[in-house]
Amino acid sequence: MPSGPPWMRMSPLRRSPNTRHRVRTGLKGTSHKLVRVFAHRVGSVTPAGSLRPLVWGPLVWGPRTLLPPWPSPYRSVAPMLDALARYANWLHLQWPAGKPEKLPKVDDHFRTNVDGVYVVGDLAGVPLLKFSVEGGAQAVRDLLTRGIDPVEPTGADGPYDVVIIGAGASGMAAAREAQKSGLSFCVLESQRRFATIKDFQAGKPIYTYPEAMTPASDLEVTAQVKEALVDELEAQTKDLPVRHATAHRIDPAPEGHEVVTTDGDRIRGQRVIVAIGRSGNFRSLDVPGEDKDHVQHRLHDPTRCRGDRALVIGGGDSAAEAATALTEAGADVTLSYRRDEFVRPKEENVERLYERATYHEGEGSLTLKMPTDVEEIREDEVVLSDENGDTETVDADHVFATIGREAPLDFFRRSGIELRNDWGEVPDSLQEAVSGLSWLTDLRWDRITAFAAFFFFMVAVYSWKDGGWVGQWAQATGFFPFGWSPDTSGTGALDILLTSMQKPGFYYTFAYSALVVVFGVKRIRRRKTPYIKVQTLTLMGIQVLPLFILPEFVLPYLGANGLLPTGVLDALFPTSEYAVHGRQYWRAYGFILAWPLFIWNVFTTDPLWWWLAICFVQTFVLIPGMIYFWGKGAYCGWICTCGALAETLGDQHREKMPHGPGWNKLNLAGQVIMGVAFALLVLRIGGWIWPGSWAAEAYRAVLYGGSLGLGYSWVVDILLAGMVGFGVYFWLSGRFWCRFFCPLAAIMHIYHRFSRFRILADKKKCISCNQCTSVCHQGIDVMAYAQKGEPMDDPECVRCSACVETCPTGVLEFGQVQPNTGEVIHRDALEASLTRIQEHENGTAA
Repeated sequence: MPSGPPWMRMSPLRRSPNTRHRVRTGLKGTSHKLVRVFAHRVGSVTPAGSLRPLVWGPLVWGPRTLLPPWPSPYRSVAPMLDALARYANWLHLQWPAGKPEKLPKVDDHFRTNVDGVYVVGDLAGVPLLKFSVEGGAQAVRDLLTRGIDPVEPTGADGPYDVVIIGAGASGMAAAREAQKSGLSFCVLESQRRFATIKDFQAGKPIYTYPEAMTPASDLEVTAQVKEALVDELEAQTKDLPVRHATAHRIDPAPEGHEVVTTDGDRIRGQRVIVAIGRSGNFRSLDVPGEDKDHVQHRLHDPTRCRGDRALVIGGGDSAAEAATALTEAGADVTLSYRRDEFVRPKEENVERLYERATYHEGEGSLTLKMPTDVEEIREDEVVLSDENGDTETVDADHVFATIGREAPLDFFRRSGIELRNDWGEVPDSLQEAVSGLSWLTDLRWDRITAFAAFFFFMVAVYSWKDGGWVGQWAQATGFFPFGWSPDTSGTGALDILLTSMQKPGFYYTFAYSALVVVFGVKRIRRRKTPYIKVQTLTLMGIQVLPLFILPEFVLPYLGANGLLPTGVLDALFPTSEYAVHGRQYWRAYGFILAWPLFIWNVFTTDPLWWWLAICFVQTFVLIPGMIYFWGKGAYCGWICTCGALAETLGDQHREKMPHGPGWNKLNLAGQVIMGVAFALLVLRIGGWIWPGSWAAEAYRAVLYGGSLGLGYSWVVDILLAGMVGFGVYFWLSGRFWCRFFCPLAAIMHIYHRFSRFRILADKKKCISCNQCTSVCHQGIDVMAYAQKGEPMDDPECVRCSACVETCPTGVLEFGQVQPNTGEVIHRDALEASLTRIQEHENGTAA
């Protein structure tokens, strides 16, 4: 990420106008006196007064504070805490940490978990007019493809072939497609046709992006201004009937579904298409005075504010367009935004904002107050606060809080439609959680119960596989596979296979490999890009061959038949009375799984020199080299067995990874585990040099945990990597272990900070749909980079390509940059973007 204060790292587009209207932006740091600030970017500089003091433990550095005011008990450890804080920020805490919006979970055909119910339009995740129109038509085509027996309505309440909720662009496109296909339909609308578009301010420009896209629908959208677009849509749909009603929920019915309205009517339909858009409540500022009459959430006619003072709150396209329209209409406008730069609006809107704030010579004026928050709204003024906590009062006859609307989540919950990663209404803070227990009733207890049951199932599986209490019980009672003792005295292929089948690990690894193959094939069929195909086949091949067939069959067969030199076998696979083949062929996992992910070839009673050499070359030579050119994902996303299952079985659970700054702090847990692994390595070496010394005793205590058995080997290798890592798979994504706890990933995060690999972004194409962030199962806020057009350099990235493949406008691609300059030096040839593939096929690529 570029260093320095916002005004020093703006793009040329932003820098010139912004510096020319420095006073009118409301920034207090006009003297540009530089002070050090221990803040979100440690070590950066910023104009005095432009940032609020931030706290890290006892450390507080803020504007005009030249020395940290350490309390005396902490002064002795201050340098160490400073270094740790800077390291944490450098590695993990400086990156954006936005959260994806909670929306209905739909597949590529707009189907929900409720059979026969579709969700299209804005709520399907892509807030673009052309995509909404196409989605409505595609939903009808899909229900035809799946089969439907047309029916004739017997009354106003049906039954219909399809009930469409919402008469916006998406809903009316679905209605037109249904009519064209000879289906009976009923369109329900709580307000009026195309209400969202009609509520835009007068003269609002319409961005029908992508320009080259022609929606696969009979409903055309070509107009460039609001009024013309409304006329265009009305002319094409005036023959389609619309019934005024407000849908309350969708109930199952014998012939399909019933849409229950707020008036109690039950409208029957074989299929239901929900096209209601973000028709939930307007987002709240949660400040005093928000309910006053002059506070509005939409701008309808900017000319009514001519000569008045108006405050616009927000930083998206709606806020930018409202501020620009008010200024051009002759109002004196102040725009308050909580960030220090615009990242969400389209480039055209950002240009117009800065032009009006700098060069506008008409009656109106525009002042930008960034970054500021609203503290209170009064009758004719608004109190704003900056990041120092200092307040100022802005005159305002009109207040427009253009901060968006919430999705109608309650409607979907009442209808049984699953939301993305929905645990219910969870408290926003610990204080809220401990203030009362009423929030417990708002949780999704069905999901919590299923999660707990599967988690304990995985606890039992690992206890069986690794000799825990379940494994000990199975062995004592002769339970599978211990009660089976076939004759394996020979050295033939069948004898070797039957011998391997006498231990639980064989069945675990077989099931693991089978899951990777089966779900890998499904992934290739579902995500049709060359990148996905090559990556998935590679993961499948590595999992099946060197991680299953090699240790379970090939090596035991070669060893039993004298086809491998005894010296090689002794060096790599020592003899053991506990190994079913007489040798520790399981150590072959170490050919693929590097230390400290796989610790058992290093943490041995006596040093295994060949393995020590192999592990050293893997962890400190080969992996750093791969990461320098191709990023951490060269190992995590293409080689590792954990990644193989996460990218195949976990492919459809990506959106379940938690996002946000709190979870980003948990990324540091891997650094702690990595530190313990290195401490164990030092103790292990000490124990080899001085057998029986305190180092040897400490090594055993830390690794095995003494009489309780709660050492590193159980806590990390079994509990976190196994029970937790797989126990949360279908609820918190398949990368939970990889992201938070893997010690090898922790080392690779450090390597990645010097890598040339980046995900490149074309800002002009970004529509801020947040699809890229929502599918990132490493919790990266990809959209924050795409909105700015900056290369994504968060070290958590595993090159899974989900964000690149999912982006509906082809914003993202893999590439390399010069780490010191950011200059793009390479773009990957293996295409990972489905949108760009389709553009090339259609001849519409830029």
